[in-house]
Amino acid sequence: MVAPVNSGKGACLDPIADIEAWSKKQSAWRQDCLRRLAVTNGELSEDDLGELLTMIKAAAGLDVPSPAPAVTPFTKEHFGGGNLQPIILKGIANLQNINRLTPQAEMTFCPKALTVIYGRNGSGKSGFVRILRTACRTRIEAAAKLKVLGNVYGPVTGPQSADIIIDAGQGDVPVKWTSGMPASPELMQVAVFDTLAAQLYVDGGSHIRYLPFGLALPHRLNSVCLLLKQKLEAEKAVVVGNKIALTAVSFPIPRDTGAQKFNKVITRETSDAAIDEACAFESTHQARLDEVTAVLAAGSAASADLSVLVHWLEKISAECALTEAALSDSALNELRQLHVSAASAQRLAELSATALFIDDPLPGIGSESWRALWMAARDYSVTEAYTDRSFPVIKIDDGSDAACVLCQQPLSAAGADRMDRFRTYMEDALGKAARKAKSAVEKAMEEFPLLPYFHSEDFADRLEQVRKRDEQLAKSLQKVGTAALERRNHAIACLQGIDAGTPDELDVPHQTVKDLIGKLSDEIQALSKAQNPEERETFTAEHAELEDRKAIAASRDTLIARRNLMIANAAFDKALEELQTRAITQKANELVETHLTQAVISRFDLERAQFDISHLNVGLSRKSGQTKAEFEIDPHTKLTKLTSEILSEGEQRALALAGFLTEVALTDGSGPIIIDDPVSSLDRDRGLKVAKRLAEEAIHRQVVVFTHDIIFFNELCREAEERGIEPVTIARFSDKNAAGKIDTAGMVWKGLKVTKRIGRIKNDSAHLGKLYETSPSEYEVQVKGHYGRLRDTYERTVEEIIFREIVQRGSDVVQTQMLRYVTLPDDLAIRFYEGMTRTNTHSHDNPASDTVSVPAPDEFKADIAALEQLIKDLKDAGDAAETARPQMKKK
Repeated sequence: MVAPVNSGKGACLDPIADIEAWSKKQSAWRQDCLRRLAVTNGELSEDDLGELLTMIKAAAGLDVPSPAPAVTPFTKEHFGGGNLQPIILKGIANLQNINRLTPQAEMTFCPKALTVIYGRNGSGKSGFVRILRTACRTRIEAAAKLKVLGNVYGPVTGPQSADIIIDAGQGDVPVKWTSGMPASPELMQVAVFDTLAAQLYVDGGSHIRYLPFGLALPHRLNSVCLLLKQKLEAEKAVVVGNKIALTAVSFPIPRDTGAQKFNKVITRETSDAAIDEACAFESTHQARLDEVTAVLAAGSAASADLSVLVHWLEKISAECALTEAALSDSALNELRQLHVSAASAQRLAELSATALFIDDPLPGIGSESWRALWMAARDYSVTEAYTDRSFPVIKIDDGSDAACVLCQQPLSAAGADRMDRFRTYMEDALGKAARKAKSAVEKAMEEFPLLPYFHSEDFADRLEQVRKRDEQLAKSLQKVGTAALERRNHAIACLQGIDAGTPDELDVPHQTVKDLIGKLSDEIQALSKAQNPEERETFTAEHAELEDRKAIAASRDTLIARRNLMIANAAFDKALEELQTRAITQKANELVETHLTQAVISRFDLERAQFDISHLNVGLSRKSGQTKAEFEIDPHTKLTKLTSEILSEGEQRALALAGFLTEVALTDGSGPIIIDDPVSSLDRDRGLKVAKRLAEEAIHRQVVVFTHDIIFFNELCREAEERGIEPVTIARFSDKNAAGKIDTAGMVWKGLKVTKRIGRIKNDSAHLGKLYETSPSEYEVQVKGHYGRLRDTYERTVEEIIFREIVQRGSDVVQTQMLRYVTLPDDLAIRFYEGMTRTNTHSHDNPASDTVSVPAPDEFKADIAALEQLIKDLKDAGDAAETARPQMKKK
């Protein structure tokens, strides 16, 4: 008999006390997590995980949306012994599209003890098992092998689904199942063993997934750590990711400048003030950068060009001063007055000429053209015609009339008089005044400043050079140039008597021009220095510092972001450090080693003994991981072979069952177990041992067994009955239309014990009384068949009751110890003979002469009662024989 494993505190010294002492040395969130795991049996909600993550992040310095909850450390009082709410597997219903199973197929399980489902190959058992192994706890090497198919021979009508009915203390509750869905937490208490799982138990090791005695707490803490680590790493990937590298300031040329040094040494401790200082870049820095850039970029030609610009600025400055002096508002007023004076003098002279020459034939004497003619005639006279005489010549030396210098004709008296009057006019004071005023205007016109630099073709180009250095000065000079030219034109208009309006103001930036000339002179001097190698090296270093300083200044926000990312990254690393599992795993293994290892090995050895495979040189070696403790099957051989390649198929099956039952026994919260074809490849002797072991397990938990082996079926039922368990049996069959149908008659006839056979005969023959009255011929046919069943029961009585199944048909097992019950008193032997003879008579084909009458219904009932009484008396006789043979009793 295999005793149940106590998963409470009495199974070892006190593992919970060890865990509590260890917990006190852990960080606050771990203590709180252990407490939550204890009170929730390891099933933490998303709210629990969120609060734990908040604790970790807050402690690491990460921003959290709400304050972390208060920590409640783990104590022994929080642990309830790992007691899960047990479930009862009630059945499977509403099957849809599962293999060839009939639609809406269902199955009901015995809520306690043992359910045995029998069916031939292809009867539909595997369809139910496939559902259970995908929905419950099972071992599988590849998840794809758990896939449940529809009817591959028929039309596809929808997804595979079913309702798995459980009772967790609140009545029947359907758990919806569909193919491919995650296993329901409630059904993880149900363990399933089938052929695929057997292979894993042999080659993959026997893994204790949920440890008893509270030892699962450290492993479950590891599971939480791994889950929270996954969440935290995902969050870190979003918040930090590779952004630190992406926020590094990129410099075109790697060099040893202050800016690049700062960029390399920035850490999460770098202050905003330090970043601001490193990123300071004012307009003075830019101006100096421009200067140094120009110095380094320029050569002797640039120096010459700057000299030309300085010369141009000096000339422009002089023209500005000249403009201010010669074309000021007061100067323009003087010019305007000069024109007025000349015009007035001219008018007076013209009036005088008009009065003097009023009778002359031609008008215009005294006009400008006339004056020009007079002056030309005079010049001709004194230089060509009469070189030694004053103009005009009227008489020559001999007294004769002189010739006119214009028409070459002798001057008449009238002509001589007119010439004399012309001379008198030209020598007149008014004429002289007019001529003087005119000369003054002409002189003023000639003395106008030409302003050649404001008029020059390169004015715009030079102005652009100035603009690159001082845009405001360039605007001022351009305005001054425009105003100067306008004032010059205005001055000309004033001398010409033209009203040109009011000219623009003239605002000359003398000091700014002077400053720029000084600055350019310094540049010229710097350019001269730059031709010296040592001086140039100094300029180059300064240029690099300024250029990189400008680059880092433009990236201030990037540097701040980078520093903040470093802070966040360090906080995430600190938080992730809290989720490291190595120390927890080490402690978990220590606890398993101290409190569990021997229990697992002892249990495995006990299970192997139950199946008579203790001779196999195999054992368990612990191979623990982060979230579970594993006990791997060790074939104890130096050959690098899998266990399945060393053992026979029968030995593999027995070894796998031993591993499965070891795990079930030691798994915290284990509930019902489902076993499919447990005796596949087993010989009869070992099959009987499996039947005994499963019947023993049914005392402690709900057991559901699927089998196609009728002998094993009978052995399992017998072993259960010997332990006071009334197994529920179900028979499944298939036909050409579908599988998974329930045989309404119950178990197949040859699988029934004698008592159940008698019950079946009574039930099936209850209608014979009415049939006897209505159809004697049909009654004869049916009662004959029932007598045949009665004869089968007599035959089974020999095997089951008289010889107490010492030898069974189809089995090579001989239970010699049961001989202590065997006895057959004479009176019982005679009664057996007589009853058997009667059933033979009425079940065989009798002569048509009616020499053997058909028994009436009451006679048939009497024959059944006689067999029942005979069975009782045979059992009593066997029990009495055993009592009389004390030396043969089982030790």
